Amino acid sequence: MSPRIPVFVINLDRSPERLAKIRKRAEEIGIDLIRVRAVDGAQLTPEHSQKVDHASFARDHGKRILPAEIGCYLSHLDALQIVADSPESHAVIVEDDVQFNPDFLAFLDDLVALEGWDVVKLVNHRTRGFVSHAKVNDRYQIGRCAHGPCGSSAAYMVTRQGAGRLLAALNPMGLPYDVALERGWAGGYELFSTDQPVVRLSPEMGSTIFVGESPYRKATFPAHKRLRTLLFRSRDYLRRIRFALASTRLRRRQA
Repeated sequence: MSPRIPVFVINLDRSPERLAKIRKRAEEIGIDLIRVRAVDGAQLTPEHSQKVDHASFARDHGKRILPAEIGCYLSHLDALQIVADSPESHAVIVEDDVQFNPDFLAFLDDLVALEGWDVVKLVNHRTRGFVSHAKVNDRYQIGRCAHGPCGSSAAYMVTRQGAGRLLAALNPMGLPYDVALERGWAGGYELFSTDQPVVRLSPEMGSTIFVGESPYRKATFPAHKRLRTLLFRSRDYLRRIRFALASTRLRRRQA
């Protein structure tokens, strides 16, 4: 991998053991991780709250926003700001619960050879309706999914210009970060996903946001209060399909 592609890892101050584990795994394949201090949802300040549109979140997502979701979202924005301010043309942002495939570095070099994208997700929870848009190498393709949300913001590669576009589109917070990230059709940025994971979620390390699904269930509004959410998701689903099928300007970089 070219040394000019930094890999940033988002990590909470209260999770040094997670940082140690991912650093060890990264070093085994030659990755020198750069830590980004995560925003702790348990220690939010009024300044953090100013970056959140609570009314939009409730209307479009049908749930009460959780403090840990705010922390996750703002942590990614901090990482994107670092990339946008960097002189480097590309960067990778990961959360601290991933495992890198052995061919991770080779994939980054091959992806840099393609132009026309702003951000490429390197892992998803699901890839139903995947539509290929370009071949990266003999193993991986990048494209878009006509069915979603795909889930997970645990790892993605972004260009410096793409980081700026994401920052403009994703401020203020109005959805969970993993949902907001993949809405390239709404934000005006060229987002793609790999057809198979380039990194994997670590099975022995759960989320530091919360354990189990009960916080989500408790935060969900009753059905009669989620009618506008249903309309939002229906419109978004149609926009997702158009986005997946639309022609793109991906091209091989000239030598």
